[in-house]
Amino acid sequence: MTSTPYSSKTMATYKDIQRLTGLSLSTISKYYNGGSVRQSNGEAIQRAADELGFQINDFARSLRRGTSQTVGVLLPALDNGFHLAIIAGVEKYLQVHGVGVIVVSSHPEERRPGGAVDALRSKRVDGIVAVPSVHDAEALKQADEAGIPVVTVDRTFPGLETDHVQLDNYAAGAMVAHYLLDHRHNRIAIIGGDHSVPSLTERHNGFLDALEQRGVDREESWSSENDLTIEAGRRAVRLLLARGNRPTAMFAANYELTVGALIGLNESGLVVPDDMSFVGFDIAEIAQVTRPPMATVVQPMAEIAEHAARRILARMNSSDAPRDMQTLPADLRTGSSVRHLGQPASTAT
Repeated sequence: MTSTPYSSKTMATYKDIQRLTGLSLSTISKYYNGGSVRQSNGEAIQRAADELGFQINDFARSLRRGTSQTVGVLLPALDNGFHLAIIAGVEKYLQVHGVGVIVVSSHPEERRPGGAVDALRSKRVDGIVAVPSVHDAEALKQADEAGIPVVTVDRTFPGLETDHVQLDNYAAGAMVAHYLLDHRHNRIAIIGGDHSVPSLTERHNGFLDALEQRGVDREESWSSENDLTIEAGRRAVRLLLARGNRPTAMFAANYELTVGALIGLNESGLVVPDDMSFVGFDIAEIAQVTRPPMATVVQPMAEIAEHAARRILARMNSSDAPRDMQTLPADLRTGSSVRHLGQPASTAT
């Protein structure tokens, strides 16, 4: 193959590749549209493209196909590690397949109900991956009924029948309860979050059911419902410690509540775990730098994001595919923030 000088100021085309390779335009087109071509032909096309600096015009190609080659990622907010991990994981997987990502948040104070979903639809996205809030549910249902594939992550709502990926939240809550009970705690508080959020409700129910199975009463005074904010976690600790016969252990059921609870415990002057045992949620990095290292439930965030990305891509390619629900297990990293009450203080596991 001989080459001729090519100006980088001129956009290369299929015809330029044809000139260098001697292959037909139909073969070159098939290669770039995912068709099957001989390996030698594919290698020749790629060498020519590299020499010419050829790049596919994704916008023009999407217009021809009637698609945007983009997926919307809808999140309640952009201020915690779980949500950012979903963005990163979905974008990483879809990028390999030539699909871009548009990210929007749907905080109810900033948008009307369904406004974030409408914003994505106005961008003509080919699908939506959503960690939905209750005010998104109806708009996501309408998008799905209009033929826009939807995959929900972490939480879903009645009537929203889409592909779904989530943590086994019930088992995660139960796992923490059994762990604390095994360390002889029977006065245990759960800082459980907003019960309008299904995933938090499942963690809460799993936790309390495990206590009941082990013969521990569900003491309402030790079950705290809160907004999903750092300040709410801090406030919950303050209220729990102000009561007589305070708990000997606490479990905070999401990231923001965990950070707030740790602030509250630090302000109280209590020592973890000598004075109060503690298990958090989604604080793997924080747990490594605290003293003592904190016990925490860890979600497989990268795996959750990849499942969601794989499902939205499959749904975009085949709308008739059966609905799929993936439930992934949590991991409890024990740290040193839980004291065994049968052992002296300053002994934790």
